[in-house]
Amino acid sequence: MDFIPVSIIIPNYNGEQILANNLVSVIQATESYPGESELIVVDDASRDNSVQMITMNFPEIKVVKHDINQGFAEAIHTGIKSSNSPIIVLLNSDVRPDRNFLAPLIRWFSQDNTFSVSPLILDQRGKPLRVSWNIGKIVRGEIRKRNWDLEDARHLVRRGGVLKSLYASCGSVAIRKEMFLKLHGFHPIYKPFYYEDIDLGTRAWKRGWQTVFEPRSTVVHDHYGTIKRFFSATRIKVTQRRNRFFYLWLHLSTHKLIFSHFPWILFRLLFRLLRLDIVYVIALLKALSNLETVIQSRVKLKSENYRKSLEEIIEESSF
Repeated sequence: MDFIPVSIIIPNYNGEQILANNLVSVIQATESYPGESELIVVDDASRDNSVQMITMNFPEIKVVKHDINQGFAEAIHTGIKSSNSPIIVLLNSDVRPDRNFLAPLIRWFSQDNTFSVSPLILDQRGKPLRVSWNIGKIVRGEIRKRNWDLEDARHLVRRGGVLKSLYASCGSVAIRKEMFLKLHGFHPIYKPFYYEDIDLGTRAWKRGWQTVFEPRSTVVHDHYGTIKRFFSATRIKVTQRRNRFFYLWLHLSTHKLIFSHFPWILFRLLFRLLRLDIVYVIALLKALSNLETVIQSRVKLKSENYRKSLEEIIEESSF
């Protein structure tokens, strides 16, 4: 196989201790990879000693700094602009890759239609996380994840099967840089966080570019992420729910929106009000306040020939 050059990009915000624990594993992975590689940390205006720690202890790492905090998506965009390789590997600062995790991911890029590849993501106890392989389904106007079994996945791989996935988590993923740029990167409507990766993978499928799950590549996600450290639980829930509305409104077919999604919103709204669940209500109001932007984005997607609906994408990306 061709060992294509790889750029590993790690966004960082006040993650000095997390990086100190995990960068050794990342460097070992680059040293084990037979092809060329570079490691880039994008510091998003940290107030701790992250940059000093990296430059002192890991001089081989390229550090790109933001003067003002811009958030996850912009940190990734900055890293990709600074990269020199056709394949980008995105890693969160709290992800520890296996020494040999790169080669199984990169082999998929010998296929011209591969957009992104997800490794097997494990928690600290070694348990597979469901986000490794994202198989979707539409239930009552909402997107749901289907469960899967790791041994079944490995059996399919041994038989030569392709484990297609709706999207790959941007906390640990290999991406073809050229395709990422053609998609114009992450959609700004999802700022400050969540659903950027789901939307990106969906738009790639609409172009005919696949995402696959590769269980022979493994990483450990420690879940010490920036979002939970610096944002309240309520804000995280509201933002996640709001962005789910955005995603569905952008990608569901008009028929599914009118006859399934919106009727179920009314039912869920009533149910949540009875339970005094204000998160759903606030999220819906925030989403509705941006409805004009959503409609404009939906029209733009169609004009750029992103004509497949989410239902069609889910069917295509199922195994």
